[in-house]
Amino acid sequence: MTDQPEPIITDGVIIEFIDGKDVPVNHKEFGERAVVMRSAKDDDGPRLYFTEAEWDAFVAGVKDGEFDDLLEDEPPAQV
Repeated sequence: MTDQPEPIITDGVIIEFIDGKDVPVNHKEFGERAVVMRSAKDDDGPRLYFTEAEWDAFVAGVKDGEFDDLLEDEPPAQV
């Protein structure tokens, strides 16, 4: 198994990078690495599994503002 970065814990969500062969779902190929998101408050709760390409697309969308309309309050404008 390759070395994986430490989990990221932010806003009650844990994001982990795991070996792709350790993913317990088999509906798609995960490759060498997969990304897992889960609630920090519920260890036994659901987990979301993403391929690296899916995760990269999600992060790019966040940076591009694709999900800003989902915010309750608009973030302050950056000058």
